[in-house]
Amino acid sequence: MQYIKKQNTPPSDWDKWFITATGEKSFDYGKDYNSLTNLRQAREFLISEQHGLCAYCQQTISIENSSIEHVIPKELNKELSTNYFNLVAVCKTQLKDPHTNKLHCDKEKGSELISSFIFVSNSEVTETKNNSYFTAFSNGIINPKPALSDELRQQVEAFIKVLNLNHSNLAEKRVKDVLNGLISAYSSLPQNQKKSFWKNQFKRFLQNKKQPYRQFLLIYIGMRIGIN
Repeated sequence: MQYIKKQNTPPSDWDKWFITATGEKSFDYGKDYNSLTNLRQAREFLISEQHGLCAYCQQTISIENSSIEHVIPKELNKELSTNYFNLVAVCKTQLKDPHTNKLHCDKEKGSELISSFIFVSNSEVTETKNNSYFTAFSNGIINPKPALSDELRQQVEAFIKVLNLNHSNLAEKRVKDVLNGLISAYSSLPQNQKKSFWKNQFKRFLQNKKQPYRQFLLIYIGMRIGIN
């Protein structure tokens, strides 16, 4: 659910990374997949562009544990299946949610079409404005932001549900890996230091674009310090 700012034009070598065995540019990822020998370079670029985080859940990813995801599914539009502006890097190794038996991110999404909030600039948290669509809670859960229009709320709900972003493992990692430590540190501070604590944490995560679950943390902390 992180905002991904694409370049105005594809990388200079993009077409080379999608050359088939016959030496032609592929426009059909599914059909040509086995003959696309330079996909590693495309994946490396996308991972770097996303600061090493999954486009959807924001876990840390690497070349070994990631895959290329089509935001508009290749089954619906094969001409976009090798288009730079339609491709992102996502986590590949996942566990099933013990409560629902479901996966998350692209493994759960399949060929379903969802609103592309990851490409919308007001999905980005800034120093003065919080994410326009999502809200975050101390139990690791993500929900639609209150007061959205019915249409937008349904789109956000579908985004969360189709990608299974409240997968129990994801929610637990958001809390245990980062948030619990922050809350514990806050609780142990003297009263005169508490006011500035969350503001300092917000600035730290805002600057560190490689921070796992960064968007979740910024939304949550932003709410605590009054950024709406």
